[in-house]
Amino acid sequence: MPRLARLFATALVLAALCSGAGPVLAAGDASSALFDAYAKMINSRCVAETVATDAKGRESRSQVEFDTINRIRVSTDQASFIVLPEGTWMRTGGGEWTKPPIDMSAMFKRLVPSTLEEIRAGTRNIRDEGMQTVDGQNLRAVSYDVNTQVMGIDVSSHNTVFIDASGRIVRSVSDGEAMGHKTHSVQTIRYDDSIRISAPD
Repeated sequence: MPRLARLFATALVLAALCSGAGPVLAAGDASSALFDAYAKMINSRCVAETVATDAKGRESRSQVEFDTINRIRVSTDQASFIVLPEGTWMRTGGGEWTKPPIDMSAMFKRLVPSTLEEIRAGTRNIRDEGMQTVDGQNLRAVSYDVNTQVMGIDVSSHNTVFIDASGRIVRSVSDGEAMGHKTHSVQTIRYDDSIRISAPD
């Protein structure tokens, strides 16, 4: 795999492991709350900031900004990407934005679910974990397991999402495994209607 494609693929797998953005299939109030929360997330402008820790204690950070589900900016420790319907751009470090020699937008579209129907497949063991206090907020916790594939790579994770009083997911904790590597991830989600993502100048 060319270096640019490998960087992009690594960013996407990391985002998948960290997001806990998995499907929802369960009966009862917990399922309804979780399903409604994901519906709000898909239709919102938001930023997901993640700290991932591997089995050796090494940390990596990523940020995914959503203008819409089709207008996304991904930033990791190694590289940044802008994914738009009209194309994909990337840069490493503080370098210039460039268009990769191959179109990587299709890879990202396969990763990020764009409809609630896509979010439904693969989740198991939905459980209401009750109300919990996180950073001074009283949040509803719901846990679930996901087993799926990202670009042919098997990804499994146990996730707990935290839902605020307005029914929005504001935090996610995930223990995931992909390509034999285990990762513990903590994600904070912030909703911001001022987010706009466009092609770089």
